[in-house]
Amino acid sequence: MKISLKSWQKAALVAAAALLSVSCFALDGFSGNAAGKPEAVAASTVPAAASKSTAALKPGEAVVHRGPDVKYTVPEGVSILMYHMIGNQSGNAAIMSEANLRIQMNYLRDHGYHPITMKELYDYVTKGAPLPEKPVCITFDDGYLDSYTVGYPLMKEYGFPWTLFLVTDDVGKPYNRMTWDQLREMANSHTVTIANHTLSHPKLHNLKTRAEKEREIVGANQALKYQLGIDNVWLAYPYGDYDDEVIDVCKKAGIKMAVTTDAGRAHVGSYPFELKRAYIGNDISLARFSERLSKDNYSTV
Repeated sequence: MKISLKSWQKAALVAAAALLSVSCFALDGFSGNAAGKPEAVAASTVPAAASKSTAALKPGEAVVHRGPDVKYTVPEGVSILMYHMIGNQSGNAAIMSEANLRIQMNYLRDHGYHPITMKELYDYVTKGAPLPEKPVCITFDDGYLDSYTVGYPLMKEYGFPWTLFLVTDDVGKPYNRMTWDQLREMANSHTVTIANHTLSHPKLHNLKTRAEKEREIVGANQALKYQLGIDNVWLAYPYGDYDDEVIDVCKKAGIKMAVTTDAGRAHVGSYPFELKRAYIGNDISLARFSERLSKDNYSTV
């Protein structure tokens, strides 16, 4: 079947060829012991990431603003919170109300939690790099309009870095989706990391050919580069669905780390292409939310 390309995709064909020609993948800066496992890094009080200037950042890369009194150590684990839509719709527990989202962000702030970036998470998982005390990673999937109208200003208000996994072919569509101009504003704010959630949100394992999987993953990276100037290395699998071939495609496309929908937390030495996340929906009470911040085997709803 002939696949028609959008104008930005045509303009990015050279980049696609370059990406697909990569024959191997290495985790940059990985330090390990003889067994191949990351070695723990000693605790510190002033990491380089905390003082990085926005002038040195690329589009779509969040900068962290933390006080000099924040202590750093290597935690036992990190929860990656998984959000989707924000709104007041009934009958869908995955839709988080703005009021409940604010309650949860208040909880993080009032209990001394420090949201971290994807780069900080990657360095922790692959190198055992220290993180601020009580770290947590905040992620939103898909690219709903409310991530711009509600999530974006709310995270700026709290000073929390966060990550948006974007379905690039849905941008600009009329059903509660953001525009590229809105995403450009977010990318240039350095408050959010914008990353790959594929072109069209398929179950990647169900795609029949490797070429289809490449199109979804590489094509989304092309869109992020062409539209926003982002050299993306992070991905969330739609529906948490993937297989060994999908992981290989990710590696060859320059992806360094990918998150699933499997329940649990990330740890030093976790396989960076199978990181677990903690589902957070409107049906998660504050007590259950608190539990998901600190436990691997947390209670169900």
